[in-house]
Amino acid sequence: MNGKLIVFEGIDGSGKSTQAKLLSEKLKTLGFNSEYTFEPTNREYGKKLRDSFSSNRLTIDEELDLFILDRKMHIECDMTPWLNEGKVVVLDRYYYSSIAYQGARGYDIEKIKSLHADFIIEPDLVFIFNFEIDKCLKRIEASRGATNLLENKSYLEKVDLIFKKFQGNKFIHIDASLSIDEIHNNILSFVKPLISN
Repeated sequence: MNGKLIVFEGIDGSGKSTQAKLLSEKLKTLGFNSEYTFEPTNREYGKKLRDSFSSNRLTIDEELDLFILDRKMHIECDMTPWLNEGKVVVLDRYYYSSIAYQGARGYDIEKIKSLHADFIIEPDLVFIFNFEIDKCLKRIEASRGATNLLENKSYLEKVDLIFKKFQGNKFIHIDASLSIDEIHNNILSFVKPLISN
């Protein structure tokens, strides 16, 4: 694959989606062929997941099964062709979210990883957004008018702790309390060397 995969992770309301879209648009202005995408997708399995978040949450096994089916389709139909075309794929949520959100529900994290091992495309960079949970929840309520079944403080604290445990060269932890421009420029400082190679 000639392209690059850049992932944005963190709890909702942390600003990751805003920054993912900004990065993809910026890359286009710099002359790079970039695609912004997200998980869960708007395909059949992704829609079932979104419905469950707002009404009647699925069991942990049902939820993870749908995430995996949705992710496999996303990789096969979108991400693999884009990367083979040499595009920079900017992805809003990936399997790290499954590890964090299902892990916070008590699912064995190593099992989640093993269920992805045979099909996942490893990203080149992963930006993980760190922001106060109370402020994230206020942002969600301001933008949507209400939170969903995933968005309560005690659960999100567990999710956030798992996100913070991701470490290594490809993981960049972002201070999401900075201004939009500061965060964007910080992200570009990591992305430009990657896409220049």
